Amino acid sequence: MISKQRRSRGQVTLARALSKLGLTSRSQAAELIRAGRVAVNGEIVRRADRWLDPKTDNIAVDSAIARPAARRYLMMHKPAGFVTTRSDERGRKTVYDLLPEEFSRCFPVGRLDRDSSGLLLFTNDTRFGDHVTNPSTKMPKTYLVRLDAVMNDAAIKRLEKGLATSNGIKYLPAHVSKTDQPCEYAVTIEEGKNRQVRRMMSEVGRVVLRLQRSSIGRVTLGNLPEGKSRELTPGELGLLGWHS
Repeated sequence: MISKQRRSRGQVTLARALSKLGLTSRSQAAELIRAGRVAVNGEIVRRADRWLDPKTDNIAVDSAIARPAARRYLMMHKPAGFVTTRSDERGRKTVYDLLPEEFSRCFPVGRLDRDSSGLLLFTNDTRFGDHVTNPSTKMPKTYLVRLDAVMNDAAIKRLEKGLATSNGIKYLPAHVSKTDQPCEYAVTIEEGKNRQVRRMMSEVGRVVLRLQRSSIGRVTLGNLPEGKSRELTPGELGLLGWHS
């Protein structure tokens, strides 16, 4: 059935259509759809994988016609102790507790784990999100990593050569440099695997005591206060290779 539905060029799933409009992420769109809050051509639809043509089909959310939202791009200085999700089944604090209401329809571009802090991007532009997170873009991300002890030269060389963990996960080469702080290093990677920096450090025998992402591409956290967010400037979007 799905293959027949897709014969018409321009068709996308309902969840994808809402995401492309910049109204919500695909996962959040699926929640709206399951809750019966989305209609197509006047009929409530509860399947996120329903195929349609956004150019000819009318989509409504909570009885209001869904129209393209203004594109938003922002950065947050995420504190440690917050999870990067809209809601948490365990009742933990989320980054949306910090996000201003006018940005509530934006979604995180990538993640930072609960114990990590630093630069986190948000947008309602799925193309921008894909651009930043797609491995082919090779967007560098730099982290300031405080360890339990100084690394020896052999450990640094392993990180810079690329390594594989005991359970078979492979990591590309990282750039590692010592900062002027005790036991702290700037680590730059071009991947975004789950808890990657922590696992790389564990593989060379070190424990991460503090981890802060300081930059994505050439955009830096700067002096943005912890817990605060602001919109990216056109210049910063350019530094990320994006022109809205």
